[in-house]
Amino acid sequence: MDLRSRQAPEIACYTSPFPPMLKAAALIVALSLAVSCLAQQEAPSPWQAATDDLVQQVLSRAGSPSAINVNFANLSSLSAADQSSIRQLITTDFRNAGVRLVKADFAQAQVDITFSEDWQNYVWVAEIKQGPGSQMVIRNVPRPQKAIGSRSPMMSIKRNLIWQQDSSILDFHTDGDNLLVLEPGQVSLFGKDDNKWRAKQTLAISHDHSWPRDLRGKVAVSGFQISVFLPGTFCTGTTTPPAIQCRASDDPWQIDQGGLAAFFSPTRNFFTGVLAGRSAGESVPPFFSAAAMQNGSRMAVFAGTDGRARIFQNNLATAAIVVNDWGSNLTAVHAGCGNGWQVLATTPGDLNRADSVQAFEIEGHQQSAVSPALDMGGPVLALWPGENSQTAHAVVQSLTTGKYEAWTLVVSCN
Repeated sequence: MDLRSRQAPEIACYTSPFPPMLKAAALIVALSLAVSCLAQQEAPSPWQAATDDLVQQVLSRAGSPSAINVNFANLSSLSAADQSSIRQLITTDFRNAGVRLVKADFAQAQVDITFSEDWQNYVWVAEIKQGPGSQMVIRNVPRPQKAIGSRSPMMSIKRNLIWQQDSSILDFHTDGDNLLVLEPGQVSLFGKDDNKWRAKQTLAISHDHSWPRDLRGKVAVSGFQISVFLPGTFCTGTTTPPAIQCRASDDPWQIDQGGLAAFFSPTRNFFTGVLAGRSAGESVPPFFSAAAMQNGSRMAVFAGTDGRARIFQNNLATAAIVVNDWGSNLTAVHAGCGNGWQVLATTPGDLNRADSVQAFEIEGHQQSAVSPALDMGGPVLALWPGENSQTAHAVVQSLTTGKYEAWTLVVSCN
Protein backbone atom coordinates (compact mmCIF):
# COMPACT_ATOMS: atom_id res chain seq x y z
CA MET A 1 0.00 0.00 0.00
CA ASP A 2 1.42 3.38 -1.02
CA LEU A 3 0.62 5.69 1.86
CA ARG A 4 1.61 8.70 -0.22
CA SER A 5 -1.38 8.13 -2.52
CA ARG A 6 -3.87 8.57 0.32
CA GLN A 7 -6.30 11.47 -0.05
CA ALA A 8 -8.63 13.15 2.39
CA PRO A 9 -12.36 12.54 1.82
CA GLU A 10 -13.91 15.11 -0.43
CA ILE A 11 -16.25 17.67 1.10
CA ALA A 12 -18.80 19.35 -1.12
CA CYS A 13 -18.73 23.14 -0.85
CA TYR A 14 -21.88 24.99 -1.95
CA THR A 15 -24.44 27.55 -0.88
CA SER A 16 -28.24 27.49 -1.17
CA PRO A 17 -31.08 29.78 -0.09
CA PHE A 18 -32.54 29.34 3.41
CA PRO A 19 -35.86 30.54 4.91
CA PRO A 20 -35.46 33.62 7.13
CA MET A 21 -36.01 31.65 10.32
CA LEU A 22 -33.00 29.48 9.48
CA LYS A 23 -30.55 32.25 8.56
CA ALA A 24 -28.47 31.91 11.72
CA ALA A 25 -28.21 28.16 11.37
CA ALA A 26 -27.41 28.51 7.67
CA LEU A 27 -24.59 30.90 8.46
CA ILE A 28 -23.05 28.47 10.91
CA VAL A 29 -23.29 25.62 8.41
CA ALA A 30 -21.80 27.76 5.64
CA LEU A 31 -18.89 28.82 7.84
CA SER A 32 -18.23 25.21 8.86
CA LEU A 33 -18.15 24.10 5.23
CA ALA A 34 -15.84 26.99 4.32
CA VAL A 35 -13.41 26.08 7.10
CA SER A 36 -13.42 22.42 5.99
CA CYS A 37 -12.72 23.44 2.39
CA LEU A 38 -9.86 25.68 3.43
CA ALA A 39 -8.40 22.89 5.55
CA GLN A 40 -8.36 20.64 2.48
CA GLN A 41 -6.42 23.29 0.55
CA GLU A 42 -3.66 23.76 3.16
CA ALA A 43 -0.13 23.15 1.92
CA PRO A 44 1.11 19.62 2.69
CA SER A 45 3.48 19.21 5.63
CA PRO A 46 7.17 19.28 4.66
CA TRP A 47 7.56 16.11 6.76
CA GLN A 48 4.79 14.09 5.08
CA ALA A 49 6.90 12.24 2.51
CA ALA A 50 9.53 11.34 5.11
CA THR A 51 7.00 10.01 7.63
CA ASP A 52 5.18 8.03 4.92
CA ASP A 53 8.43 6.38 3.85
CA LEU A 54 9.54 5.65 7.43
CA VAL A 55 6.23 3.96 8.28
CA GLN A 56 6.28 1.95 5.06
CA GLN A 57 9.80 0.66 5.85
CA VAL A 58 8.89 -0.19 9.44
CA LEU A 59 5.81 -2.18 8.40
CA SER A 60 7.75 -3.96 5.68
CA ARG A 61 10.51 -4.99 8.10
CA ALA A 62 8.05 -5.97 10.83
CA GLY A 63 5.85 -8.10 8.58
CA SER A 64 2.82 -5.77 8.78
CA PRO A 65 1.77 -6.43 12.39
CA SER A 66 -1.82 -5.55 13.29
CA ALA A 67 -0.99 -3.99 16.69
CA ILE A 68 2.15 -2.12 17.76
CA ASN A 69 3.38 0.07 20.61
CA VAL A 70 5.24 3.22 19.54
CA ASN A 71 7.59 5.39 21.63
CA PHE A 72 9.34 8.59 20.55
CA ALA A 73 12.62 10.19 21.67
CA ASN A 74 14.31 13.37 20.42
CA LEU A 75 18.07 13.95 20.27
CA SER A 76 17.90 16.61 17.56
CA SER A 77 17.28 20.35 17.35
CA LEU A 78 13.73 19.89 16.05
CA SER A 79 11.38 22.42 17.58
CA ALA A 80 8.61 21.23 19.87
CA ALA A 81 6.07 22.13 17.18
CA ASP A 82 7.89 20.06 14.52
CA GLN A 83 8.24 17.11 16.90
CA SER A 84 4.52 17.20 17.63
CA SER A 85 3.66 17.44 13.93
CA ILE A 86 5.95 14.54 12.98
CA ARG A 87 4.64 12.30 15.78
CA GLN A 88 1.08 13.01 14.66
CA LEU A 89 1.89 12.23 11.03
CA ILE A 90 3.58 8.95 11.96
CA THR A 91 0.75 7.74 14.18
CA THR A 92 -1.79 8.72 11.52
CA ASP A 93 0.20 6.79 8.90
CA PHE A 94 0.14 3.66 11.08
CA ARG A 95 -3.60 3.94 11.65
CA ASN A 96 -4.30 4.53 7.95
CA ALA A 97 -2.35 1.35 7.22
CA GLY A 98 -4.75 -0.60 9.44
CA VAL A 99 -2.37 -0.87 12.41
CA ARG A 100 -3.71 -0.40 15.93
CA LEU A 101 -1.57 1.55 18.43
CA VAL A 102 -1.81 -0.25 21.75
CA LYS A 103 -0.03 -0.60 25.08
CA ALA A 104 3.15 -2.65 25.16
CA ASP A 105 1.43 -5.66 26.82
CA PHE A 106 -0.92 -6.07 23.85
CA ALA A 107 1.52 -5.25 21.02
CA GLN A 108 2.90 -7.65 18.43
CA ALA A 109 5.89 -5.34 17.97
CA GLN A 110 7.58 -2.52 19.85
CA VAL A 111 8.73 0.43 17.69
CA ASP A 112 11.09 2.99 19.28
CA ILE A 113 11.59 6.03 17.03
CA THR A 114 14.45 8.46 17.75
CA PHE A 115 14.89 11.81 16.01
CA SER A 116 18.62 12.54 15.66
CA GLU A 117 20.77 14.54 13.23
CA ASP A 118 24.18 14.98 11.71
CA TRP A 119 25.77 18.15 10.33
CA GLN A 120 23.74 17.96 7.13
CA ASN A 121 20.46 16.07 7.66
CA TYR A 122 18.04 14.91 10.29
CA VAL A 123 18.46 11.19 11.00
CA TRP A 124 15.37 9.24 12.07
CA VAL A 125 16.02 5.81 13.60
CA ALA A 126 13.27 3.26 14.21
CA GLU A 127 14.16 0.18 16.26
CA ILE A 128 11.66 -2.65 15.80
CA LYS A 129 11.58 -5.20 18.64
CA GLN A 130 9.77 -8.49 18.07
CA GLY A 131 10.40 -11.29 20.53
CA PRO A 132 14.12 -11.75 21.22
CA GLY A 133 15.23 -9.98 18.02
CA SER A 134 15.28 -6.42 16.75
CA GLN A 135 15.68 -4.61 13.43
CA MET A 136 16.65 -1.05 12.56
CA VAL A 137 15.28 1.38 10.00
CA ILE A 138 17.40 4.51 9.44
CA ARG A 139 16.22 7.36 7.26
CA ASN A 140 18.14 10.54 6.41
CA VAL A 141 15.70 13.43 6.20
CA PRO A 142 16.87 16.66 4.50
CA ARG A 143 16.30 19.78 6.51
CA PRO A 144 13.46 21.86 5.05
CA GLN A 145 14.83 24.69 2.94
CA LYS A 146 14.56 28.07 4.58
CA ALA A 147 12.90 30.60 2.36
CA ILE A 148 14.80 33.80 1.74
CA GLY A 149 13.22 36.54 3.80
CA SER A 150 10.57 38.39 1.87
CA ARG A 151 10.66 41.62 3.79
CA SER A 152 12.12 44.66 2.04
CA PRO A 153 14.85 45.45 1.39
CA MET A 154 16.41 42.27 0.09
CA MET A 155 20.18 42.28 0.03
CA SER A 156 23.02 40.83 -1.98
CA ILE A 157 26.67 40.10 -1.22
CA LYS A 158 29.28 41.76 -3.42
CA ARG A 159 32.83 40.43 -3.50
CA ASN A 160 36.07 41.94 -4.71
CA LEU A 161 39.27 39.97 -5.31
CA ILE A 162 42.19 41.72 -3.61
CA TRP A 163 45.05 39.28 -4.04
CA GLN A 164 45.90 35.68 -4.94
CA GLN A 165 49.05 33.60 -4.51
CA ASP A 166 50.31 30.03 -4.48
CA SER A 167 51.22 29.95 -0.78
CA SER A 168 48.79 29.94 2.13
CA ILE A 169 47.02 33.11 3.30
CA LEU A 170 45.73 33.36 6.89
CA ASP A 171 44.35 36.92 6.87
CA PHE A 172 44.95 40.28 5.22
CA HIS A 173 44.37 44.03 5.57
CA THR A 174 44.14 46.74 2.93
CA ASP A 175 43.43 50.46 2.90
CA GLY A 176 43.28 50.63 -0.91
CA ASP A 177 46.84 51.81 -1.37
CA ASN A 178 48.60 49.30 0.85
CA LEU A 179 48.11 45.57 1.37
CA LEU A 180 49.30 43.44 4.28
CA VAL A 181 49.09 39.64 3.90
CA LEU A 182 49.52 37.32 6.88
CA GLU A 183 51.18 34.03 5.92
CA PRO A 184 52.35 31.11 8.11
CA GLY A 185 55.95 32.31 8.27
CA GLN A 186 55.81 36.01 7.46
CA VAL A 187 53.87 39.21 6.99
CA SER A 188 54.11 40.48 3.41
CA LEU A 189 53.67 44.20 2.65
CA PHE A 190 52.57 45.44 -0.78
CA GLY A 191 52.03 48.86 -2.30
CA LYS A 192 50.06 50.06 -5.34
CA ASP A 193 52.13 50.74 -8.46
CA ASP A 194 50.30 51.44 -11.74
CA ASN A 195 47.19 49.97 -10.14
CA LYS A 196 48.98 46.71 -9.40
CA TRP A 197 50.28 45.36 -6.10
CA ARG A 198 54.07 45.37 -5.83
CA ALA A 199 55.94 43.64 -3.00
CA LYS A 200 57.66 46.12 -0.67
CA GLN A 201 58.78 44.16 2.39
CA THR A 202 58.50 40.81 4.16
CA LEU A 203 58.64 40.56 7.95
CA ALA A 204 59.62 37.14 9.30
CA ILE A 205 57.51 35.61 12.08
CA SER A 206 59.51 33.76 14.73
CA HIS A 207 57.88 31.10 16.91
CA ASP A 208 59.18 28.68 19.53
CA HIS A 209 57.08 25.64 18.63
CA SER A 210 55.77 23.99 15.49
CA TRP A 211 52.45 25.19 14.12
CA PRO A 212 49.35 22.97 14.43
CA ARG A 213 48.30 21.14 11.28
CA ASP A 214 45.37 23.44 10.46
CA LEU A 215 47.02 26.77 11.12
CA ARG A 216 44.88 29.86 11.65
CA GLY A 217 45.88 33.46 12.22
CA LYS A 218 44.51 36.95 12.42
CA VAL A 219 45.97 40.40 11.85
CA ALA A 220 44.73 43.70 13.25
CA VAL A 221 45.99 47.07 11.97
CA SER A 222 45.46 50.43 13.65
CA GLY A 223 47.23 53.29 11.91
CA PHE A 224 50.83 52.16 11.58
CA GLN A 225 50.52 49.54 14.35
CA ILE A 226 50.29 45.82 13.55
CA SER A 227 49.04 43.05 15.86
CA VAL A 228 49.32 39.43 14.73
CA PHE A 229 47.56 36.58 16.53
CA LEU A 230 48.78 33.02 15.97
CA PRO A 231 48.44 29.83 18.07
CA GLY A 232 50.66 30.33 21.11
CA THR A 233 52.32 33.36 19.50
CA PHE A 234 51.66 37.10 19.48
CA CYS A 235 53.47 39.65 17.30
CA THR A 236 53.46 43.43 17.32
CA GLY A 237 55.07 45.81 14.86
CA THR A 238 54.70 48.77 12.55
CA THR A 239 54.22 49.29 8.85
CA THR A 240 56.29 52.48 8.87
CA PRO A 241 59.10 51.67 9.37
CA PRO A 242 58.40 47.99 8.63
CA ALA A 243 59.28 45.97 11.71
CA ILE A 244 57.80 43.15 13.79
CA GLN A 245 58.62 41.32 17.03
CA CYS A 246 57.07 38.03 18.15
CA ARG A 247 56.90 36.21 21.47
CA ALA A 248 55.30 33.11 22.96
CA SER A 249 51.91 34.10 24.33
CA ASP A 250 48.55 32.75 25.44
CA ASP A 251 46.91 36.19 25.26
CA PRO A 252 43.32 36.25 23.93
CA TRP A 253 42.75 37.01 20.26
CA GLN A 254 40.88 40.15 19.26
CA ILE A 255 37.99 38.77 17.18
CA ASP A 256 36.27 42.00 16.11
CA GLN A 257 36.44 45.77 16.55
CA GLY A 258 33.62 45.70 19.10
CA GLY A 259 35.67 44.24 21.93
CA LEU A 260 34.92 40.53 21.48
CA ALA A 261 38.01 38.53 22.41
CA ALA A 262 38.67 34.90 23.28
CA PHE A 263 41.46 32.46 24.09
CA PHE A 264 42.73 30.28 21.24
CA SER A 265 43.92 26.72 21.76
CA PRO A 266 47.70 26.78 21.06
CA THR A 267 47.77 23.24 19.63
CA ARG A 268 44.45 23.14 17.78
CA ASN A 269 42.47 25.30 15.33
CA PHE A 270 39.65 26.62 17.50
CA PHE A 271 38.87 28.90 20.44
CA THR A 272 38.54 27.25 23.84
CA GLY A 273 35.30 29.07 24.68
CA VAL A 274 36.80 31.19 27.47
CA LEU A 275 36.11 34.83 26.63
CA ALA A 276 38.00 38.05 27.34
CA GLY A 277 37.49 41.72 26.55
CA ARG A 278 33.96 42.96 27.29
CA SER A 279 32.87 39.41 28.19
CA ALA A 280 35.84 38.60 30.43
CA GLY A 281 35.06 35.83 32.88
CA GLU A 282 32.29 34.31 30.76
CA SER A 283 32.51 31.19 28.62
CA VAL A 284 30.65 29.36 25.87
CA PRO A 285 31.20 25.97 24.20
CA PRO A 286 34.41 25.79 22.09
CA PHE A 287 34.00 27.51 18.74
CA PHE A 288 35.70 28.18 15.40
CA SER A 289 34.48 31.73 14.80
CA ALA A 290 32.27 34.36 16.39
CA ALA A 291 30.69 37.77 15.92
CA ALA A 292 29.06 40.38 18.14
CA MET A 293 26.51 43.01 17.14
CA GLN A 294 23.95 45.43 18.55
CA ASN A 295 20.46 45.25 17.03
CA GLY A 296 18.41 46.85 19.79
CA SER A 297 19.87 44.25 22.14
CA ARG A 298 23.36 42.88 22.52
CA MET A 299 23.87 39.74 20.43
CA ALA A 300 26.74 37.31 20.02
CA VAL A 301 27.01 34.38 17.60
CA PHE A 302 29.43 31.46 17.96
CA ALA A 303 30.05 28.71 15.38
CA GLY A 304 30.66 25.77 17.71
CA THR A 305 33.06 22.90 17.11
CA ASP A 306 30.07 20.55 17.39
CA GLY A 307 28.60 21.89 14.13
CA ARG A 308 26.01 24.11 15.82
CA ALA A 309 25.95 27.89 15.77
CA ARG A 310 24.62 29.43 18.99
CA ILE A 311 23.04 32.86 19.06
CA PHE A 312 22.93 34.63 22.44
CA GLN A 313 20.86 37.71 23.22
CA ASN A 314 21.68 40.09 26.10
CA ASN A 315 23.56 37.41 28.08
CA LEU A 316 25.62 34.28 27.51
CA ALA A 317 23.78 32.05 29.95
CA THR A 318 21.53 30.26 27.45
CA ALA A 319 21.48 30.32 23.65
CA ALA A 320 18.31 31.94 22.32
CA ILE A 321 18.71 30.24 18.91
CA VAL A 322 20.64 27.14 17.82
CA VAL A 323 21.38 26.84 14.09
CA ASN A 324 22.44 23.51 12.59
CA ASP A 325 23.02 24.34 8.92
CA TRP A 326 25.76 26.98 9.07
CA GLY A 327 29.41 26.24 8.47
CA SER A 328 32.32 26.88 10.82
CA ASN A 329 33.13 30.37 9.49
CA LEU A 330 30.97 33.39 10.25
CA THR A 331 31.30 37.10 10.95
CA ALA A 332 29.04 40.17 11.14
CA VAL A 333 28.70 43.23 8.92
CA HIS A 334 26.64 46.42 9.22
CA ALA A 335 24.89 47.11 5.92
CA GLY A 336 22.82 49.99 7.26
CA CYS A 337 19.53 48.54 5.99
CA GLY A 338 17.18 45.86 7.21
CA ASN A 339 17.90 45.32 10.90
CA GLY A 340 21.25 47.07 10.56
CA TRP A 341 23.55 44.12 11.30
CA GLN A 342 23.79 40.92 9.28
CA VAL A 343 25.59 37.65 9.95
CA LEU A 344 27.63 36.25 7.07
CA ALA A 345 27.86 32.47 7.38
CA THR A 346 29.37 29.74 5.24
CA THR A 347 27.65 26.48 4.37
CA PRO A 348 28.75 23.22 5.99
CA GLY A 349 31.28 21.48 3.79
CA ASP A 350 34.82 20.20 3.40
CA LEU A 351 37.96 21.15 1.52
CA ASN A 352 36.91 19.26 -1.60
CA ARG A 353 33.95 21.41 -2.61
CA ALA A 354 33.12 25.06 -3.02
CA ASP A 355 31.66 27.03 -0.14
CA SER A 356 28.98 29.66 -0.38
CA VAL A 357 28.39 32.64 1.91
CA GLN A 358 24.93 33.92 2.78
CA ALA A 359 23.65 36.88 4.81
CA PHE A 360 21.22 36.33 7.68
CA GLU A 361 19.35 38.60 10.06
CA ILE A 362 18.28 37.74 13.60
CA GLU A 363 14.94 38.89 14.90
CA GLY A 364 13.43 37.58 18.11
CA HIS A 365 14.10 33.85 18.31
CA GLN A 366 14.51 33.29 14.59
CA GLN A 367 17.19 33.79 11.97
CA SER A 368 16.25 34.31 8.33
CA ALA A 369 18.21 34.53 5.09
CA VAL A 370 18.18 38.02 3.56
CA SER A 371 20.41 37.38 0.55
CA PRO A 372 20.99 34.66 -2.00
CA ALA A 373 23.97 32.40 -1.31
CA LEU A 374 27.19 33.60 -2.97
CA ASP A 375 29.33 30.83 -4.50
CA MET A 376 32.96 31.40 -3.52
CA GLY A 377 34.53 28.96 -6.01
CA GLY A 378 36.32 26.97 -3.32
CA PRO A 379 36.38 26.25 0.41
CA VAL A 380 36.37 29.32 2.65
CA LEU A 381 39.39 28.87 4.93
CA ALA A 382 38.86 32.05 6.98
CA LEU A 383 36.16 34.67 7.42
CA TRP A 384 37.18 37.68 9.53
CA PRO A 385 35.88 41.22 10.03
CA GLY A 386 37.25 43.72 7.53
CA GLU A 387 38.77 47.17 7.97
CA ASN A 388 35.39 48.60 8.99
CA SER A 389 31.98 47.33 10.07
CA GLN A 390 30.69 47.28 6.48
CA THR A 391 33.23 44.77 5.14
CA ALA A 392 34.38 41.23 5.79
CA HIS A 393 37.49 39.32 4.69
CA ALA A 394 37.29 35.86 3.14
CA VAL A 395 40.26 33.63 2.38
CA VAL A 396 39.41 31.01 -0.25
CA GLN A 397 41.40 28.27 -1.94
CA SER A 398 40.21 28.12 -5.53
CA LEU A 399 39.21 24.67 -6.73
CA THR A 400 40.05 25.75 -10.29
CA THR A 401 43.56 27.14 -9.85
CA GLY A 402 44.56 25.87 -6.41
CA LYS A 403 45.63 29.40 -5.48
CA TYR A 404 44.80 31.11 -2.20
CA GLU A 405 42.59 34.15 -2.72
CA ALA A 406 41.88 37.20 -0.54
CA TRP A 407 38.38 38.62 -1.03
CA THR A 408 36.52 41.52 0.55
CA LEU A 409 32.77 41.02 1.02
CA VAL A 410 30.17 43.78 1.32
CA VAL A 411 26.42 43.40 1.88
CA SER A 412 24.60 45.60 -0.61
CA CYS A 413 21.07 46.91 0.04
CA ASN A 414 18.94 46.43 -3.06
